Amino acid sequence: MKKILFIFLLTIPTLTFCQKSAGLLSQVDDFSVIAQELDADYASNEHTLWDKTLSDDAVVYGNNSKMDGKTVKEIFKSHHTMFNDIQILDGYAHTNYFKDGNVWTNKWFIWQGTGNKTGVRYSNRCHFDYRWENGKIVEMLIFADNTALNMELAAQ
Repeated sequence: MKKILFIFLLTIPTLTFCQKSAGLLSQVDDFSVIAQELDADYASNEHTLWDKTLSDDAVVYGNNSKMDGKTVKEIFKSHHTMFNDIQILDGYAHTNYFKDGNVWTNKWFIWQGTGNKTGVRYSNRCHFDYRWENGKIVEMLIFADNTALNMELAAQ
């Protein structure tokens, strides 16, 4: 049994060392920092950084519904007409620099807001992915529960 454990312990580092790297990952690069700054831009209802960073013709999938960047920016702005006290909490981002040249930032956070019509305080865990080209988001994936949005739209 000791021999098997010893062989196992020697094999794991060797296998890990022999694996090929797909690229680099960073939490402190410019894209990760911008991804975090987008939260404050959205929550404060400024949208200046979103307007500058998200390409109008970006391909965006929100829970598999395809849109363009211009439409998404308008949707984000409309949230402030349906909700108040919007906050983005516990934000985390890292950027993947792949060997094939693709650059993707992965972002997790909790969205909170109070419905203007229902008065309900909503909390929603979200995940966004951003693909970057020339300092712009050209592709975006959004994974979030639409319950709060649907309830507020139904109450209008």
